[in-house]
Amino acid sequence: VARILDRALSGADVTAEEAEVLLRASGRELLATMAVADGLRAEAVGNVVTYVVNRNINFTNVCIKGCGFCAFSRDFREEEGYFLPEEEVVRRAREARDLGATEICVQAGLPPKMDGDFYIRLTRVLKEAVPEIHIHG
Repeated sequence: VARILDRALSGADVTAEEAEVLLRASGRELLATMAVADGLRAEAVGNVVTYVVNRNINFTNVCIKGCGFCAFSRDFREEEGYFLPEEEVVRRAREARDLGATEICVQAGLPPKMDGDFYIRLTRVLKEAVPEIHIHG
């Protein structure tokens, strides 16, 4: 653990294997890991903590991929599939803003016949409706 922490303090990246060693640390090694991590954090960003209030807006759960990224996707032939109208996406974005959100995450499945420019159009509509909200999409 000491060798890994010395490397981190000298600016070297921690490898995945080294990270596993640090995650398993206990006792004095855990305390040393915590102290080094806190020092590196303070050096990088100081004591300023930032955050966003985010709302996910999943405008469709229909997806042709079946990749396992999300647990909510449905095949386009399934009854539970939905595609929210643009007005509903905007309504949800306004609602998020009104509840204090600073960001919306616009995401969805990949429907079989969705126009490739749909995201561009939706982003423009959302930016017009809630210009103060950051769009993560």
